[in-house]
Amino acid sequence: TNHTYAGLPKAHDLFEEQGGFDLILGNPPWIKITWEEGAVMGDFDPLFILRKLPAPRMRELREQTFARYVELKGTYLDECVEFEGTQNYLNAKENYPLLLGTQSNLYKCFLTQAWTVGEAGGVQAFLHQEGPYDDPNGGGLRRILYSRLRFHLQFQNGLNLFPEVAHREKYSVNVYGLAAKAWFRHMSNLFHPSTVDACFNHDGSGACGGIKSEDGEWDLSGHRDRIIEVDENALALFAQLYDDPGTHAFEARLPSLHARELVGVLRKFAAYPKRLG
Repeated sequence: TNHTYAGLPKAHDLFEEQGGFDLILGNPPWIKITWEEGAVMGDFDPLFILRKLPAPRMRELREQTFARYVELKGTYLDECVEFEGTQNYLNAKENYPLLLGTQSNLYKCFLTQAWTVGEAGGVQAFLHQEGPYDDPNGGGLRRILYSRLRFHLQFQNGLNLFPEVAHREKYSVNVYGLAAKAWFRHMSNLFHPSTVDACFNHDGSGACGGIKSEDGEWDLSGHRDRIIEVDENALALFAQLYDDPGTHAFEARLPSLHARELVGVLRKFAAYPKRLG
């Protein structure tokens, strides 16, 4: 602030003095910015939610509902205007240039804002969906993300740790830091946080387990080979195998690799001169 209190030195802005926040933690909302007409109309007529009606029938039902409830049209238009304003703001290049061309989702906005308000050497950690890593149009975001990413721990909700999330939904714990060369630790097919600790504490002996154990349960055991170190060379390999020709390494999509040995398999695929159409 610009205020000076009696007996106290002049206060300074956090960002002016220290450059931003040292630590940012969060589980930002996983919400796509889409217009949901049923959320407004369903309170007046459940058919908007219960049935998937064709567009002509939907228009007819909308006009009939407006005629029955005089106050509804004003509420409907207010919600529509608010949605359009929100969508235009979040899709504006001036506000979120790194998200240009990607599918709008609020957690992506939180990521880029955190990198803006975080201190240069600070740490940001978020729980979010896998969209930044598999969106074909997300190359611009990945160019910055990979330079900051330090840990990518990809989970599947097989144990219903989050009851409100779908059983097969994939999400990840992502830790970001100082922008530097691309290098991060990557783990996939996790079902419980205890597996992460078990992998880092493992001595490397024995065979690495699979996704399920011999008795058909999700394998929660850990092995050092589950920790895959990804650098620019690995990203270039992923780009060569999974993306369009000429894709920059820092724009590569990130595959879900279960163990280190699979990186060697991918290198052999990449080195082989013939491909199946």
